[in-house]
Amino acid sequence: MVESALIASLERFLEDYLSRMAEKLAKGERLTHAEAAILLAAISQRETTHLTKRIDQVRGDLDGKIQDTNKKIDDLKTIVMMRFEDTNRKIDDTNRRLDDTRTGLLSKMDDTNKRIEDTNRKIEDTRVELLSKIDDTNRRIDDTNQKIEDTRVELLSKIGDTNQRIEDTNRRIDDTNQKIEDTRTELLSKIEDTNKRIEDTNRKIDELRVDILGRMQDLKEDMTYLKRSFDSLRDTIISVLTEKK
Repeated sequence: MVESALIASLERFLEDYLSRMAEKLAKGERLTHAEAAILLAAISQRETTHLTKRIDQVRGDLDGKIQDTNKKIDDLKTIVMMRFEDTNRKIDDTNRRLDDTRTGLLSKMDDTNKRIEDTNRKIEDTRVELLSKIDDTNRRIDDTNQKIEDTRVELLSKIGDTNQRIEDTNRRIDDTNQKIEDTRTELLSKIEDTNKRIEDTNRKIDELRVDILGRMQDLKEDMTYLKRSFDSLRDTIISVLTEKK
C-alpha cells in the first residue's frame, strides 16, 4: 500500500512538472539545462509507467484467457471420460445379457433333450408292453393288430410333434445367433464413432494451443514495437534539446 501511494505521488509530481514546463514553453521561455534534463527524465518515466501498466494489463488479460482455456480443456476431458465410462457400462450390460441368453438357451436345450429321452423311454416301454400283449393274446390277434396300428399312428404323431419342437428350437437358436451378431456389429460401430469423436477433440485442442501461441507471439512483437517507438521518441527529444543549446 505504501509503495502504491509513493507511485501515485510520483505520477502526480511528474504530471504537474510536465504541465508547468509545457506552460513555460508555450510562453516562449527557454528551459535551463537542469529543467531540460528533468523534463526528459519526467517524460521517460511517464512513458515507462504507461508502458508498464499496459504490459501488466495485457499480461493479466492473457492469464485470464489461459485460465479459461485450461478450464474448458478440463471440462472437455471430464465429458470424454464420462462418455467412455458410459460406453463401458453399456458393453458390460450387453455382455451380461449375452451370458443370460446363453444360459437360457443351454437350459432349454437340456430340457428338450430330456423330453426326447422321456419320449424314447415311453416308446420303448410301449413297445415292450405291446410285444408282451401280443405273446399273451395270440387268440386275439386281430384286436391286438388293430391296437398295434393305433399305437403306431399315435407314436408317429408324437415323434412328428417332437421333431417339430426340435425344428422350432433350432430356429430360435438361429434367431438368437443373428441377434448376437447384430449386437456385435452395432457395438463395433459405436466404438468406432467414439474413437472419431476423441480424435476430433484432440484436433481442436491442438488448434487452440496453436492459436494461443500465435497470440503470445503477436504480443511479444507489439511490446518490441512499443520499445522501439519509445527509444525513437527519446532520441528525438534529446536531439531537439541539443539543437536548442
